[in-house]
Amino acid sequence: MSSRTLPRSLRVTSAAIVLALAAVVVIAAVAMQTIPALIMASCVALSAGITSTVLMSEEIREVRQKFAKDRVRDARVIAQREREHLDVDATFRRAVSERLRASEAEISRLRADLAAGSAQIDELEERLATEQELVAMLGVRPEIDPRIVTPETEAGAADRADGSGELRSA
Repeated sequence: MSSRTLPRSLRVTSAAIVLALAAVVVIAAVAMQTIPALIMASCVALSAGITSTVLMSEEIREVRQKFAKDRVRDARVIAQREREHLDVDATFRRAVSERLRASEAEISRLRADLAAGSAQIDELEERLATEQELVAMLGVRPEIDPRIVTPETEAGAADRADGSGELRSA
């Protein structure tokens, strides 16, 4: 049985039986060929038609109500699923935005570290060039500045900024 096929209800079966009986009465009246039998057959056929129409209209009304209830239920289910999808989508967008902000902050921090490292490399290259000039001029190697070997953190940055990072010779 197809999902679209509806089982026959008692009303539909009753309407079909009433119409079949009316057809038998009309055939019998036509076979008798008498006026009273034909009048009776036409009255039976008319009442059978009215009865069948009433039964079928009630059945159609009930089927329409059933389908309308199904459509309402389906619409509510679809609306609920749509809300769930929107919630999931919003949660996903928030998570991605947070990860993106965290990544951008990490990139900014790494760029700052890279700039600081680049500045430190420039400073060390400058010191190396100065030491190489001193070695070339004096012929002696100056004492290695401990700040070059182990750069100081924030406290050392202030000393280097005021120019006290001079080289000592042996």
